[in-house]
Amino acid sequence: MASAEDQAIAAINAAEALALSNIEVLRQMKAILPKEIRPLVEPAIRSNQLGIELVAGAERSAVRKVSAATRKGRKNLSKALKEANARLRKKNGQLKKGKTQTDVMRLAQRLKKKM
Repeated sequence: MASAEDQAIAAINAAEALALSNIEVLRQMKAILPKEIRPLVEPAIRSNQLGIELVAGAERSAVRKVSAATRKGRKNLSKALKEANARLRKKNGQLKKGKTQTDVMRLAQRLKKKM
């Protein structure tokens, strides 16, 4: 299974490829334009292509990889939250008398620290 970062980069690459293929279609359609307009079209197409490549590069660099320590911490917090909810809630899902969601999170943080 690909990570969220890999999926984001794949989506950016796919969008870039689609935009560049549209530019190629425009280049092919240029032949049907009047001769007077044809010289004006190519510079516009080139600037558009450079803009697409620039934006895609910036988006790819903006995608951040999540460190292993962060992933481990998130996984441990998830486990701790399940445990804390099990301890502080009744079978019907309500919080036990005198307990709040704040208590659940505090307990979860304490349990995470012990993991």
